[in-house]
Amino acid sequence: MNNIIILRKIGGFYICFDNDAIIISYLCNYKIKNGKVGFPINTINKITNILNDNNISYIVKEEMEEVDKKIYGKKNKYKYYLEKGINKINLDKRINNIINKISILEYTNSANESLHYFMSKY
Repeated sequence: MNNIIILRKIGGFYICFDNDAIIISYLCNYKIKNGKVGFPINTINKITNILNDNNISYIVKEEMEEVDKKIYGKKNKYKYYLEKGINKINLDKRINNIINKISILEYTNSANESLHYFMSKY
């Protein structure tokens, strides 16, 4: 469905995929793994409350049946939070790249200092 988060109950978890996962990750700080986000069934009320507070349409499904649904129509902020989530993912990647480069520089400087010390002894 377009611009509606689908939360599917699978075993003891609710799972969402792709863009829906990006929004849930952004709003709830869950990690995206293999394009999906999962959370325990006992947190579904917390998640739907967050979605309601942010005017994001959703459908909760259990065994192919809709058990809860909220549609915000023109007030739906799905696209807004999707963009914010994508921006956060991109920023996190850039930060991690910078951290990795700093780590490499620190290792290189440390190795150079050790080599310089070793060479000065002989």
